[in-house]
Amino acid sequence: MPEQPTSMQAQSPLSDAQNSVLKAQRAATQALSHPSATAVHQAEHALAKANRAVAQADQDPNRQAFQQVEQNLHDAQQRLSAAKSATAARRD
Repeated sequence: MPEQPTSMQAQSPLSDAQNSVLKAQRAATQALSHPSATAVHQAEHALAKANRAVAQADQDPNRQAFQQVEQNLHDAQQRLSAAKSATAARRD
């Protein structure tokens, strides 16, 4: 008999996108606060995964939650852009 998930939150494309975007936000914030090529690369990877997760959740009926996820993803992308600029400035 397969084990039942212990999480109280049901897994759905939207919840996967929310979790992925949260990780991307953390990675982008880390890259911004500690600019390095490694931190930027990790944030880029996290954002790529978050973009795929958000694309999978595009048809979710909860449009308000989906729009919030999209906004959070945009915010993470902005932070990553700032981190890239800071990393480039440190190299100069």
